[in-house]
Amino acid sequence: MSNLTLDRTQYQAEINGKTIVLNHVEFELLCVLSAFSGRSITHQRLVEHLEEHDVSIHTDHVLSSLISLKEKIPQPRRLGLLGGRAMLI
Repeated sequence: MSNLTLDRTQYQAEINGKTIVLNHVEFELLCVLSAFSGRSITHQRLVEHLEEHDVSIHTDHVLSSLISLKEKIPQPRRLGLLGGRAMLI
């Protein structure tokens, strides 16, 4: 995603000049998705990446966190969710 800046110390993202406050899980999801921008990732793979960064989340809760993250991203939204997969464009 162009114009994305991540601040790990405050769990904030700045997208196109707009600051977005995220919870820890949402922030880490965005970090992982931004690292794989343009490629779809399964929810299971997201969980594995989060566990590598000491973030514990059950696969069943990934979708609700992704939906919450998607709602916080300003228009035009660039987070796609489809069939157990997510992709940041």
